Amino acid sequence: MEAITADSLDVILASQRDRRTFAYLVDTCSLERVIKARQALPGRTRPYVSNIAKQLGVAIPDSVIITPRADGQKHIAEIKEMLSSKLVCGGKSR
Repeated sequence: MEAITADSLDVILASQRDRRTFAYLVDTCSLERVIKARQALPGRTRPYVSNIAKQLGVAIPDSVIITPRADGQKHIAEIKEMLSSKLVCGGKSR
């Protein structure tokens, strides 16, 4: 049997925060309730994780929303690395 994931539910996860929020909803409410909430989204409501949380009536705590310090520092280091490699032109720094 294939595992149910956010992709298989057609849930939009555009960021790490969305992924943390989705995991929180599954851990807190159960996968079954998340699936039902996704299916119950009204009309043309896009399947963002925030809309699913609203459908469930769940307020996401700051501990889930705020990026952990270590993750933020890692992301900043990756950005700095990308920027430094773009500044090198023909072997010379600008």
